[in-house]
Amino acid sequence: MKRLLLILLLVYSLSPIAYCQDVQRFSERQIMGTARYVGMGGAMTAIGGDPSAVVDNPAGLGLYRRGEIALTLDETIDNTTQLYTPLHNATPSYTRTRFAMPHLSAVWAWGRPDRQRGLIFSNLMFSINRLANFNRDVQVEGQDLGMVQTICNITNDQGGVAEKYLQNKPWDDVEIGWLSILGYEAYLINPIEDNQWQPAVNLVDGSLSVSETGSAEQYTLSWAGNISNQWYVGVSLNVPTLSYTKRTTHSETDCINSAELKSLYHLSGVGVSGTVGLIYRPIQALRIGASFQTPTVMGMTMQTEGDMYSKIGEQKYSVLTPESGAVSTELTSPLRTSVSVAGQLGNIGLLALQYDYAHSSEMEDVHTLRVGAEAQVSRGLFINAGYVYESSFLQEDPIWMLGYNEIRTDMDYRYTPQTQYASVGLGYRSNVVVAQLAYQYRWQTLHQYASEAQLIPLEVSTRTHRIVATLAWRF
Repeated sequence: MKRLLLILLLVYSLSPIAYCQDVQRFSERQIMGTARYVGMGGAMTAIGGDPSAVVDNPAGLGLYRRGEIALTLDETIDNTTQLYTPLHNATPSYTRTRFAMPHLSAVWAWGRPDRQRGLIFSNLMFSINRLANFNRDVQVEGQDLGMVQTICNITNDQGGVAEKYLQNKPWDDVEIGWLSILGYEAYLINPIEDNQWQPAVNLVDGSLSVSETGSAEQYTLSWAGNISNQWYVGVSLNVPTLSYTKRTTHSETDCINSAELKSLYHLSGVGVSGTVGLIYRPIQALRIGASFQTPTVMGMTMQTEGDMYSKIGEQKYSVLTPESGAVSTELTSPLRTSVSVAGQLGNIGLLALQYDYAHSSEMEDVHTLRVGAEAQVSRGLFINAGYVYESSFLQEDPIWMLGYNEIRTDMDYRYTPQTQYASVGLGYRSNVVVAQLAYQYRWQTLHQYASEAQLIPLEVSTRTHRIVATLAWRF
């Protein structure tokens, strides 16, 4: 019976603002995939002929004239550094290194290369692609991080909570949030008149540690046709999956009293979407590409836990939330459109420009500009480079307000104003083997908030280095 009540509580406590934060996180499409795709900044909607380009625009599959099996491996180094620390001279910094296989694909090509008109090639591709890595560690420290004040705000919401309803740890009461229970049991909040609450202590100095793990993957089945070597059309069925875990430790103190909140939040799910694409080649040296991807509807399972430890004077308190039940919910990512143009620069190479647009009713529209160039050094040997600018998914510094009956205890959130990438690559192509290598550098400045009550964000610089290697066999 208690487990059923917990499940009902989970369903009731999915606040719209928390929902938007999750949609923003899982809507990010990082520039990941084959080394050629990464090296050119992903500006390949009009180029095609690459497994990762096919994920963006299935029409690019129509340019294949042979079958191919391809595998990509990468090594990623993430570094996060707080830009300004008001408490100490030391600067909190953390580096994480990871090895992954972001792409595996197989292409089958059938056709009549001797034909000039009609359906010349009809191709299929199955691929597994990593869309995003969530692995990141952020450590910040500052003053007035607002943990106790946030607990008061939540407890005072919707007219407040009478003290008698917070007694005896009412975890299964759908009208009371778990942060209110933790704050009350740890003696961090005191009742005043009219069911309202105030902080029992003034904890000034604080720190926040956030450790995120997980990834978003996508299984894609694509078909494309080559019509008269001028029109290329394609469709894809996409099955994305994700697994995300966030562990946070929020500590605050005034040298005499202290409090520490440890939270666990886990989200996993699977969804479905479709993509259609077109590439048009009006002349030999010019290609124009466009694609449209439907919003991704994902069925999700959420779990959350929280532990509060406090020291008030000489007394120590420890309060643990119960193990939460799993709940099924739903997230919908934005619809995406992409347009691109690529031109052949004589016998030197090619230049590609691409614009991506993502639209969602819950978030800001996202605009992405990609530029990629490739030059042939000698027969079969080529070099490439790319640059990407992506705007934010959210309005500037939004406030994440947990619901008054929320069971989630992770009160931190962040805002990313923009994301930029720069990359270079080197590759070799023959009739049988393709070998590629690329380096990518990504930089962001995050506005990290420990809670809704924190007025001034803590700025964090995050720098990501990625080395990508792709090997393919053509048959």
